[in-house]
Amino acid sequence: MKTKSIFALIAFLAVTVSLTSCGGQKQVMNAGKQEIIMPFQAPANRTDIDYFRATASGTSPDLEMARTISEMNARTQLAAQVSTVIKSVAEKYAKQAAIQNQREFMEKVEQNTRQVINQTLQGATIKDTKLYQNADGTYEFWTNIEMSRVPVEEEAVEGISNDELLNLDFNQHLFREVFKEEMALEMQKAAQGR
Repeated sequence: MKTKSIFALIAFLAVTVSLTSCGGQKQVMNAGKQEIIMPFQAPANRTDIDYFRATASGTSPDLEMARTISEMNARTQLAAQVSTVIKSVAEKYAKQAAIQNQREFMEKVEQNTRQVINQTLQGATIKDTKLYQNADGTYEFWTNIEMSRVPVEEEAVEGISNDELLNLDFNQHLFREVFKEEMALEMQKAAQGR
């Protein structure tokens, strides 16, 4: 009986020590670290099925320069995001539609993508901004911009439709379905913080 009681006491102490030491290690590992929460990380500020969204910052001793840098950085991120989506859509579409000369199709779509991005980025709007002043007196400006996927999709479809070579085998319905699938994937990536 005593042996069972001693064994139970030893087991209890071992579990207690291991649980306390795990918590202690976490405190030591996080000692001196501070979590930084970046602005505009809520789901409403990330890319979703209907909107491309991007957030960027700019820092400068001049407030207007900080704002300008922030907006330029956000537009650059938005352009990269749109470009990536259109390229992925084109690749998936070419495979699903069994386009015979996929390389030529991709080259034409990439040329079209540049035009689409230049035209549609003009429609990007500032969703929200935040301004901070750092301890050294510089300004840190954050910009969250958004752009509807509809004009991007429409411009891509129009660009392909207007090209005689691309339009021969073009299936608009399939292209739009692939585009929506890719936007759903972008939304998942944004939700995971990528």
